[in-house]
Amino acid sequence: MAASYILLLSALLALASSPTMARDPGALQDFCVADNTSDVFVNGLACKDPKLVMAEDFFFSGLDEPRNTTNKVGSNVTLLNASRIPGLNTLGISMARLDFAPYGLNPPHVHPRATEILTVLEGSLYVGFVTSNPDNRLFAKVLTEGDVFVFPQGLVHFQFNHGTRNAVALAALSSQNPGVITIANAVFGSKPAISDDVLAQAFQVDDNTRSTKLLSLLPSPRKDMAASYVLLLAALLALASSPTMARDPGALQDFCVADNTSDVFVNGFVCKDPKLVKAEDFFFSGLDEPRDTTNKVGSNVTLLNASRIPGLNTLGISMARVDYAPFGLNPPHIHPRATEIQTVLEGSLYVGFVTSNPDNRLVTKVVRKGDVFVFPQGLIHFQFNLGAKPAVAVSGLSSQNPGVITIANSVFGSKPAISDDILAKAFQFSGSFPLFTSLNMAAAYALLLAALLALASSPTMARDPGALQDLCVADNTSNVFVNGFVCKDPKLVKAEDFFFSGLDEPRDTTNKVGSNVTLLNASRIPGLNTLGISMARVDYAPFGLNPPHIHPRATEIQTVLEGSLYVGFVTSNPDNRLVTKVVRKGDVFVFPQGLIHFQFNLGAKPAVAVSGLSSQNPGVITIANSVFGSKPAISDDILAKAFQVDKKIIDRIQAHF
Repeated sequence: MAASYILLLSALLALASSPTMARDPGALQDFCVADNTSDVFVNGLACKDPKLVMAEDFFFSGLDEPRNTTNKVGSNVTLLNASRIPGLNTLGISMARLDFAPYGLNPPHVHPRATEILTVLEGSLYVGFVTSNPDNRLFAKVLTEGDVFVFPQGLVHFQFNHGTRNAVALAALSSQNPGVITIANAVFGSKPAISDDVLAQAFQVDDNTRSTKLLSLLPSPRKDMAASYVLLLAALLALASSPTMARDPGALQDFCVADNTSDVFVNGFVCKDPKLVKAEDFFFSGLDEPRDTTNKVGSNVTLLNASRIPGLNTLGISMARVDYAPFGLNPPHIHPRATEIQTVLEGSLYVGFVTSNPDNRLVTKVVRKGDVFVFPQGLIHFQFNLGAKPAVAVSGLSSQNPGVITIANSVFGSKPAISDDILAKAFQFSGSFPLFTSLNMAAAYALLLAALLALASSPTMARDPGALQDLCVADNTSNVFVNGFVCKDPKLVKAEDFFFSGLDEPRDTTNKVGSNVTLLNASRIPGLNTLGISMARVDYAPFGLNPPHIHPRATEIQTVLEGSLYVGFVTSNPDNRLVTKVVRKGDVFVFPQGLIHFQFNLGAKPAVAVSGLSSQNPGVITIANSVFGSKPAISDDILAKAFQVDKKIIDRIQAHF
């Protein structure tokens, strides 16, 4: 069983990325590594040939190194966006290191495409943001080492080192290219210059006083500099971009029919010349025909995505027919980029999905002809034909390319293989395990695989719902159920709602896997509600493991603060390619949305890392718990069929959860 847990555990790693508030275009494949040599203009960057992708495309080294702050404002921002880490392209997140000289300022500025969550590593900072018109309310706070603060998307904000020593902070931002607009530069340094008449009217000064009054607002080298910038800040508050919920990249014209003959790599497909588009590009014939179900699991999925119907490109949807033999199973699986809605055409099905940790609740239903069932994003799900006759269902999926990850194949069939040390640690297995001595491992893997299939619905690429106002601080006292949290009365909002203290403190790692994750989501920092980002500290004991797992609603970008880690992720079927790297202090690595991933402390000393995640509530699903510890339990008939083993083996495994 321990061995099987290892398998299951690893499987979960893949669901990692649910890019922020979905502003950025959604991923249409496992990754779209930026090709910085391409001359093709797309929204974001063109994709490198997947065959040429390396672990280095998801990696950056040197974030621990101090930067030069000898400039007018006394600060230096090192931004790691898709231009610096090509693997970030389409994943909706980035990271930055901020260095401050004594009394240094990161002047009032706006990120038009990202919310920022920041933690202080050294020193202390006076930080704040200003809400939009007409309130123009300032929220300010002094942060010390280990504190965390959130700056909502599109609002003017600043950070000021009010101490006599250098300060350092680390930030995650909810876009691969957050953008920055420095207020003073934009207003007084535009090219060409904004008309004096316009500025005089805007700042309510006359020709004689304009120069001196405006100059008095510009930064002095010390503390009063921060206050003066706050005034200028208010002027640019309107730049708040809150693009919709973007799942798949949105269509920018009536259609963009996929040109399957093009050699250009983009997120999705290049568009065919509109003059050559025909009705056949939006057409498929034969979905009424039965498919062959003579295989181990007794099912067959016919997926009509943008590869089969070129007109689906950019339209964010696809369709599938699923045929089931008598007692056939569509085993537990994941669609990393889509939610699924299914209706039964013939027969009856026993269907279900399992919620994420810690509840691992099994939600099941028997569905018959004409019934409809929904499998939420990122949750393990399955369908089983209860009857002695064939069954047929049709599904809609919220992506032009939903993808599918078979856990067993990803965990045990990756190329190259995941280290058995990693898997043994993940599944808490050492030495022989009698339970599996009679088990055909290939079959066992198939079972394990099936278990993870259910994390299917990653609707389109939907990140978090977009903010519709400056802030919507979570009201944790409300009994109203909404997507996320009800908003607190804005008049009662305080700086503390965007604040957390103590992220610098070591956590207890005396557990089976030797790791501890401290997640700061909207439950811990209410101000994160609707802002599409969160942060986590991960502590690792010597040789500790953050076992293979899934974040059903978030991509993760991680930097190492102490020690060294062996990290990796596995791509989806059919390649199941393992991408690994050893990362050390100051290194950064990206775990793409929906892919199984892990981190393992290689050393004899503790290790620490900090991650940014592109959802206010990324979620985590531990495969073993979800599959064998769901409440109520998944039927042993289902699991035995999925893993191709005797029910007694399943019963013995379930007894441990």
